[in-house]
Amino acid sequence: MASSETTATPAAGVPDKQTIARTFGVLLVGMVFLGMGITIPGVAWPSIAEDLGRPLAQLGFVSLAYGSGYTLATVASGALARRFRTGAILLSAALASVGTLALIVLMPGWPAFLAGMFVFGLAGGSTDGTANTYVAIRRGAGSMGVLHGAFGVGAILGPLLVAGIISAGGSWRVAFAALAVGQAIYSAGLFVYGRQADVPAQSSPRGEGGLTLSGPLFWSLAVFFAYAGVGGGAAIWAFTYLTEYQDFGTEAGGIIVAAYWGGFTAARFLLGYIGDSVDPNKILRLSASFTIVGLAAFWLSPTPLLAVLALIFTGFAHGPIFPLEILLTPRRFGTEHTANVVGFEIAAANVGGAILPAAVGIMVGVWDLGVVPPAILVFSLLLFVCVEMLRRSSGVITPTLADPAS
Repeated sequence: MASSETTATPAAGVPDKQTIARTFGVLLVGMVFLGMGITIPGVAWPSIAEDLGRPLAQLGFVSLAYGSGYTLATVASGALARRFRTGAILLSAALASVGTLALIVLMPGWPAFLAGMFVFGLAGGSTDGTANTYVAIRRGAGSMGVLHGAFGVGAILGPLLVAGIISAGGSWRVAFAALAVGQAIYSAGLFVYGRQADVPAQSSPRGEGGLTLSGPLFWSLAVFFAYAGVGGGAAIWAFTYLTEYQDFGTEAGGIIVAAYWGGFTAARFLLGYIGDSVDPNKILRLSASFTIVGLAAFWLSPTPLLAVLALIFTGFAHGPIFPLEILLTPRRFGTEHTANVVGFEIAAANVGGAILPAAVGIMVGVWDLGVVPPAILVFSLLLFVCVEMLRRSSGVITPTLADPAS
């Protein structure tokens, strides 16, 4: 059934289809740069550590600083959505990213780098929570798959950019400067096409007291926590593991990590193509199961080639879980709670993305980099349990999630 925003004459206060499409297009650009911002620090870390005189194990502190800022922003996203327009939040976050990246490039020293990553995380969390809420309410499964596919494109470009710059003898700061330029371009697009973007008012006749941390909400947050442990662990530690433990070169390591994100992105674009016609429960169960298989093969593979192929397969298997769970949020909790719950879900992901990779860092410090694959495998087992518990506790889920803007 078509929504009111797709009619020839939209109701007062409801954006027309063209306006929503233009805003969505700008958000795709923003998600590309969000993906780059998440993957660039991990791949650049060996060079950053050498430049700043830090041990490799302290990558966990970088993820903790970034993840803390990201989490704080997403927890606040529901409150921000009630007070400010979607476009204003997105534009403010983009401008903050530009300024923070410029400071990271220009200011030397470890404390300044950590502080910059915290603020950069704040901006990224605001972008992520706000963009996902907008698409979950204004669009459908196809658009959500494409949105997260755009994130995956950025996640691919990030490692390639860093590996290319470092292989050519350049500094990791050049990659951060390039990202600042990209964020500036995104900011300009938001100012022209997206600053008036908004979603329906997030009010509820029951008030916020109608949302309690029990049943579906608990398991939903647990899914995002464990999901980020898998994705964050692989994204942050794979390059260092491959280059420092498995003796792959810098360029080869960058290409392999980019290929991991390529599989991840391909799965999300596939979801964008088929997402309106399939049962999300089946995709979620298969994704969680195959993620376990891929990580087990990555750890136990007898040859480097098979291990690389297993890592890429893991990216493909893991890719659809986050966008599908976000898209199902309005169906599980109601539109009136979507901004709050999406914020909590992404916050849970960033708590997981900060704590679990940091825990891997502690284990690396105690033992060595060989602990990376089995640790991430344990996170994937936790993810499977949480996906199953959420499915069982949330009741009936709409089997097809059509895109009202298509």
